[in-house]
Amino acid sequence: MLNTKLKVIAVIQARMGSTRLPKKALKFFLNKTSIEWIKYRLSFCQEIDQIVLSTANNKENDLLVEHAEEINLKYYRGSEDDLVSRLYETTREFKADAMVRITGDCPLVDPNIVDKIVNIYRKNIDLDYISNVVPPTFPDGMDVELISFKTLKKMNEEIVNSMYREFVTTTLMENSEKKYKIHNIFNKENLSHLRLTVDYPEDFELIKKIFSKLHKEGNIFYLKDILNLFKKEPKLIKINQNRVDQTILNNIRSTEFHNLKNNK
Repeated sequence: MLNTKLKVIAVIQARMGSTRLPKKALKFFLNKTSIEWIKYRLSFCQEIDQIVLSTANNKENDLLVEHAEEINLKYYRGSEDDLVSRLYETTREFKADAMVRITGDCPLVDPNIVDKIVNIYRKNIDLDYISNVVPPTFPDGMDVELISFKTLKKMNEEIVNSMYREFVTTTLMENSEKKYKIHNIFNKENLSHLRLTVDYPEDFELIKKIFSKLHKEGNIFYLKDILNLFKKEPKLIKINQNRVDQTILNNIRSTEFHNLKNNK
């Protein structure tokens, strides 16, 4: 049974600190910032009740908060490194039953994927975590993760290790058979080798070209449209090909976490 009374929010997780592409959240293309584009694309979702920003409370993020106010985006500020706490507090602040995490480096987020995952949750509210990254079969940059509020509360109370509090969903993935009920959706074709996220200048160049070729104000384009564009113009994929995360070939998305864990 579809539970339409549950409040599900989309949480844009972003901050200004980025060593590879400084201030990428506020980079402009086609007259909007990356954050603005994420908000715009999420506004086409049918299953999302509210879109909010979750950012860190240190001074460098003041600019991000000012921008959020300018574009009428509600926000919550919390710990920079303790993401379990920040996402829990964000979800509690906006009185939501679940939150969908969209990171600030995903301006091509697909509303259809978001709606599909939220719809699964509304029919199966006992699930703790629903995503399309365990393992990843969608392009990098199309990652969508839903975590229920009760699960965030449990994680906030139980997780002690600071590394696990920073890399939010690792605990869910590693304990899926014991403590948490998780569900993953798969793409028909494994496209995890495609890079549609924004982390390097080459990524930004590709994203700008995709938007310039596909965007029409007041409308939305989807993953299928991007794939059709790549078929017509395969040279586009080569723009950031050297930045593809090779660990994705091993069904691992969070390279940084695994590197930290292995080096401890």
